[in-house]
Amino acid sequence: MAPYESRRYRANLDPLHDCGADATPFIFENAYTMAFDEERQIGLTIGRAAAEGMACNASKVMAVPDNSIQHPILLFAPSDLVGVATRLRPFLGQLGTSPSKLIPDSHNAGDFGHFLLDAPHAFSISKDEIATHITDGHLDDNTVREGAIMICPVKVPAGGIYMGDIHAMQGDGEIAGHTADVAGTVTLEVSVLKGLTIDGPILFTVPEDLPHLARPLNEEELRRAQSLAKTHGVEVIEKDAPITFVGSGRTLNDATDNGLQRAADFLGISIGEVKNRATIAGAIEIARNPGVVRVTFRVPLSMLDKKGIGHLARSVYNLRDGE
Repeated sequence: MAPYESRRYRANLDPLHDCGADATPFIFENAYTMAFDEERQIGLTIGRAAAEGMACNASKVMAVPDNSIQHPILLFAPSDLVGVATRLRPFLGQLGTSPSKLIPDSHNAGDFGHFLLDAPHAFSISKDEIATHITDGHLDDNTVREGAIMICPVKVPAGGIYMGDIHAMQGDGEIAGHTADVAGTVTLEVSVLKGLTIDGPILFTVPEDLPHLARPLNEEELRRAQSLAKTHGVEVIEKDAPITFVGSGRTLNDATDNGLQRAADFLGISIGEVKNRATIAGAIEIARNPGVVRVTFRVPLSMLDKKGIGHLARSVYNLRDGE
């Protein structure tokens, strides 16, 4: 099969006026078209003939919203992968609050925001402005899905909540730079947390999405911990809950440092303590390459209660009051 780039769909332009420049936002080395079952549980990559059939009615097949103006990606009819079956787990690639500087929504994160540094257009931004104005609303984090709670920084009046970029599924990192974008209907419940100062998003993910070490201990594990405490003279075992801090930056290393710093600043503890907790009771995970990460670890509920968000952890992780 010929490489995808060699069979791009091109308009029939007058050769004298066709400069040959690529007008697509992405150049795909390898790409696919995917069909879903009626229950939206399974996806399957399809062959060229079926993909070209979808391309002929792309807007309807993709259920493009009535007021949306776009060129559906199905028009490309890619079919480099055929017969790959996978599971659907939809989530929002973009969910957050508006930045306090006018920039494209796709660049509202520490990694993509760096592409605007000293750019030769109206959306140019400085390094200091990235830290000041962005809100990391474009996360491409597959844990931002049904049942999760996200706490967002507010940098404009009323917050300016926005959403979009729904993905049918995505492995950690979105390493291809794209995934199966779909149309969908979203329902949000929004609450205002006054007096809470944060620089980036905080997440309470659904229990299934927690790293193994960050999951609350079950009754048997707690019993074993209490036995150890008695043996070794430890008077109190922390009553804790998981929390996730989103970090972003030009690279994954920068994003990790940013997430660690945000966690330390919010909880009022040292970066060294954050590192230790994330190592023995949590994890650092990639949300998007090149520079969005999740810093997840268990912390004492007393810390979260002092910040006024302990009740959120209790509700998501089904912790009894006082646990």
